[in-house]
Amino acid sequence: MTTATYTNPQQETPFTEAERGAMRAYLQRCEVRLSTLHRVGQAFFGGAGLLILIPVFFKDAVDSLLLSLLGQVGNQFAALGTVGLLLTMLLYAAILYPLLLSLIIPLYGVYLLLKDIVHFYFTIYTPGFSENLLNPTFSMTGVMFSVDESPRAKAAVMRYQYHATQMGFMIPFSQERQELYFDSIIKKTNGTIFPESRKIEHLKEMGVLPEPYYPDKVEHFNAALGIARGLDRTLVEEVAMTEMALVRQVLYLRRLVLRYIKTLLMFIWTTVISFMMLPLIKDARFPPLLVMALAYLIWSLAVMRIIGWPLYWIYRHRHEGRTNDQVDPQLVAMQNRIERFCYLAVASALVGVVLSLLAYVY
Repeated sequence: MTTATYTNPQQETPFTEAERGAMRAYLQRCEVRLSTLHRVGQAFFGGAGLLILIPVFFKDAVDSLLLSLLGQVGNQFAALGTVGLLLTMLLYAAILYPLLLSLIIPLYGVYLLLKDIVHFYFTIYTPGFSENLLNPTFSMTGVMFSVDESPRAKAAVMRYQYHATQMGFMIPFSQERQELYFDSIIKKTNGTIFPESRKIEHLKEMGVLPEPYYPDKVEHFNAALGIARGLDRTLVEEVAMTEMALVRQVLYLRRLVLRYIKTLLMFIWTTVISFMMLPLIKDARFPPLLVMALAYLIWSLAVMRIIGWPLYWIYRHRHEGRTNDQVDPQLVAMQNRIERFCYLAVASALVGVVLSLLAYVY
């Protein structure tokens, strides 16, 4: 499949210098905005509070809870014989399900967060390249000197690149590994990795290739540009690409930030419940199974409300007029996926409370 070509309107009506100056100024402003968005993304890439909570949670809470549960293994309804054994199994299952769910949901949030980070920084689609090119690349593309800023200067830049190209400057591999790497990329992408303006026949027409030139070296250089999505765009195309890049980064970043907050809230809520349980479980005056069942009943009753707090905060002044059909599904995908499991955890914890009370009586 071939990509559609864009005809620059300035071929018919050239832009004024004021118009071109406005586009250059816009690109400068956008560079600041894009760098700001990426700094926000870097904060979440570092994990922030999650890096503190995750080791504390798994080191001090999870192992203690599991050891306490294992310490209670035995027939809790020994007087009922086989029926008591079945009730005991149901009791442990009723407590174990919300316990495991309380561990899985924060970890699921971390998984979604890592996936969002990858989507934020990487893409397989770039305007200007063939739709058949599915080679993953960084979402921030290479920026080339616009071809219509000064055709003479652009030709001089390209002439210098092909006369003085040292592939080791861009890809610090050994010579053999460079050739293997680029030849493999070119073969696997069927040459679609080359920017259209950097194909050898076009470069010959421009007169920017040295005499003699080595086709393999030129193709390796062009493949490197394609991997970085360095496309020779006009000023208009560069502005259009920048506008699309800004929209893309905002779309991914807003979901990433909300998911980070939800994941952090899940870790905090689960950690609070876990640490409140631990001293009660270790106190001989309290039946451990009943304490765990009650604690996970409280956890499961509140978990959906807590995970919905970020959206509640967003609508802090418009709760009366809020309509769920206007909420972006991407912003509530996490809670929608875990909702039925959380409701099941409420029922499971209730069963656990009832059975643990019966076991305490017996």
